[in-house]
Amino acid sequence: MTGSLQARAGTCPISGRLGVWTPDRERRPRTWSATRFLSDDPAACPFCDPAPDDPRLLAPSAQRGREDWFALRNLYPPLAGVTGVATLAVSASHAPTLAHPGPHLEDAWAAQLDVQMQLAHAERRSWRLLTTAVGVSAGASQHHPHGQVLVPTTVPPIIVSAQQRWQRSENVAEVLTDAATVASRDGVRLVAPPVPLGPLDLWLVPEGPRPLDALEPDLAARLLVHWIRGVLAVLPEAAVPGVPPSAPPFDLKVLLHAELPDGTGRWWAELQVTSQQAPSVAAAPIVDVVLPRERHAERLRAGGS
Repeated sequence: MTGSLQARAGTCPISGRLGVWTPDRERRPRTWSATRFLSDDPAACPFCDPAPDDPRLLAPSAQRGREDWFALRNLYPPLAGVTGVATLAVSASHAPTLAHPGPHLEDAWAAQLDVQMQLAHAERRSWRLLTTAVGVSAGASQHHPHGQVLVPTTVPPIIVSAQQRWQRSENVAEVLTDAATVASRDGVRLVAPPVPLGPLDLWLVPEGPRPLDALEPDLAARLLVHWIRGVLAVLPEAAVPGVPPSAPPFDLKVLLHAELPDGTGRWWAELQVTSQQAPSVAAAPIVDVVLPRERHAERLRAGGS
């Protein structure tokens, strides 16, 4: 590339994405729909205060500190019957969200993951996706803290390809470099991916091929909160004056993938700051991000401590 635009290109050994790093990306015009603020009224929230005999209630529950979470059948299942199953992990409290900083945050993520793991355990012979969305750009329909467990009948082909690539030691070595590591605990790393979808996205990756049933909710929660604190440090403008307190300080999505039903692969998670991703990123074969992964990791290492 010529002129004032200097770029680096690379590919991701796991996802196969092609990425371009350029310091001029932030100068490009960006179009985003206006943020929609939803009601703070518990009476208008479909997840608040279900009756003890509510037919949607499921058995799993979890508590961490003051955080109580329970399981619920999805109100509007994206999967039903022959296509698969979708269930929810829901906070007993309406606010704050899973992106708000504070002493509740680690307990909230741990309790949610605990409930999600219990729901996923019941479907251990199938492929499972634990997903959490906070904020409009991440796909959240409202601000009540909650996450989903999706169990489709057929494993998405892109997941099959990714898990097969995780079987290759050279790919794992490229992902789990010390220079790209943001934090590490008990054999699980928070890393800057080779090609993220956005400039603040990370991956949560076990160093060995662990199954989803081996996920430790409290360990994963500590690393997730490290990422969130880092993002908030990098985006001090995230808390905007005049924004309703129920609105998240930034939008995030966490996708936690299970190994394949035959036992190959590993659990691993994509941590996305969706409001910082390039427009139409889902349809774009080329993803451009601001920082190469080593600089990205260095920035979030300092912010999350």
